[in-house]
Amino acid sequence: MSKRVSLVHIAEEQLLSLIRRLPKGTRKLPAEEELCGQLSISRATLREALGQLARAGFITKRHGVGNIVNFSVLNTPMRFDEELSMRRLLASAGVTETQRFAPVPESEDTVSFLNGIAPCSIEIMHPWVIQESRHFINGVPAVWTFNIYPKAVRRLTDDDIQGLSFRELVVAITGAEISHTIKAIIPTAADSKLANVFGLSEKDPVLMWYLRNFGLDDELLSCGVTIFNPRVVTLNSFNRWD
Repeated sequence: MSKRVSLVHIAEEQLLSLIRRLPKGTRKLPAEEELCGQLSISRATLREALGQLARAGFITKRHGVGNIVNFSVLNTPMRFDEELSMRRLLASAGVTETQRFAPVPESEDTVSFLNGIAPCSIEIMHPWVIQESRHFINGVPAVWTFNIYPKAVRRLTDDDIQGLSFRELVVAITGAEISHTIKAIIPTAADSKLANVFGLSEKDPVLMWYLRNFGLDDELLSCGVTIFNPRVVTLNSFNRWD
């Protein structure tokens, strides 16, 4: 991730923190000059961060008025329409914890499990490298993710990947910058392994998404399977009417 993108990401998080501390009944953000001083950032970084929040629907810029907070959007948890890190997606739903494991070569058991629950063909050519994470909301297993890379990638340890956002993780492993992601949302059913992890019954319906992550030259960098526990997670989306 470039330093520029990282600065904007930090500014976004600072703005969201500031928004959540606004006095009750206040929807208007301070003027840009004041925000720059409060957050110790440049006007260019601030405007880019505000633009990101506006595209996500958290704020609306009104000509002659300023930046207005949309608390109905801000307080909507587990949004799948926004370009979110899994960390922020989960944090929007409650107290979270993540078990993240270092990438390992594919095993027969893991490939069989993924092929069994994913009603689609995973595009990365074998052999795979698989990075698994388990996410908990308020102590309950909520999300299970498998990020899949071609074998010729950088090898990272558990310590290397702790605290990384998804985008940072892909960059660290592949050495390439992500351009865009295509996401398919697919209904499927729990097998015995998934039912045991989530506390479900076999064949209970679950929702998964299948991600394909592309680089700047439109090359496929990685893909991923993310499975949601329906007893814990309700996914929401946002649409702005212009």
